[in-house]
Amino acid sequence: MRGGRRTSFARRDSNLALLGALVSGVILAFALLLLVIQRVNPEQGSRMRGATLDALSPLISVARAPADAIRGIGGFFSDHWRVVQANRRLEAELAAASVRADKADVLALELKRLELLIGLRRPERRLVASGVASSASATAGLRSATISVGATDGVRPRMPVIASDGLAGRVTDTGRGAARIMLLTDANSRVPVKVVRNGWAGLAVGTGGTLLDFAYDIVSGTDALRVGDRLVTSGDGGLFPPGIPVAVIVRIDQNPPRARPLANPAGLGPIMVEAPWLPAPALVPATAAPSEPDLAVAPVAAAGSPAAGSPAAVLPTPGLAGAAVPVAAQAQRP
Repeated sequence: MRGGRRTSFARRDSNLALLGALVSGVILAFALLLLVIQRVNPEQGSRMRGATLDALSPLISVARAPADAIRGIGGFFSDHWRVVQANRRLEAELAAASVRADKADVLALELKRLELLIGLRRPERRLVASGVASSASATAGLRSATISVGATDGVRPRMPVIASDGLAGRVTDTGRGAARIMLLTDANSRVPVKVVRNGWAGLAVGTGGTLLDFAYDIVSGTDALRVGDRLVTSGDGGLFPPGIPVAVIVRIDQNPPRARPLANPAGLGPIMVEAPWLPAPALVPATAAPSEPDLAVAPVAAAGSPAAGSPAAVLPTPGLAGAAVPVAAQAQRP
């Protein structure tokens, strides 16, 4: 029985091998036939090749169906896993944002309560004129531009100039119908700013080039400046209103870090000129202190005696209304 089984298995394997060889031979012969026909009659070869593709297309689709199904199932589970991970990440971000929003609401209410308590009055921004910036110039570290509004429009030196993308600079000189402004990149420009993300304060210092230096003091050892941090005006000094976009940090691998102005100095376009956020304090002349003649003592020529030929100076005697005692007599008292 065992020998018969082995014989049947061997016969089946040989039959399968013979069938595979026969199919391979037929395929090779058919391919060779197509090649010969293509050489002899290209038009007929193209038609036979198209008919062959049409005949084999269903078979190819059936053969690929299991692989496509497995690949589709794998893609489904992979997409599902990615969606689950993204959903978890978004839920965590939403929870953190909700906590921050709650803290911001609490701080806003507390700030409002304190403002009502002390009667705080915030300065308001006041627009002076609006125009267009043109003809930017750069010479030896100086960066300036000309704007189309001047003294007749109410523009005065030291007024901040704001472009559509952020702070542009401040007015330095005025004419009747035009004015010159110092750009942020000017080597003499200094703007008090703060980092929006963590509130670090510092100065945006012009370098005379295309970037700004951010001079600041490190406040926390657990935090660090990052590329992409935005700088806005802090309001310190009273010239620039707080909260105006100024620059974005682009390099932190050097000291001080470098920032790129948000308002392009080479193409400011429309601009607004505002009054200084805090007006300059008015100087009140100090009044002289009232003199006290009852404490004045007349000068004497020598200690303890009046000058020769001059009347003795007198001082009022405390406790005696209208009485006066010579200075020499007071000096002789024990």
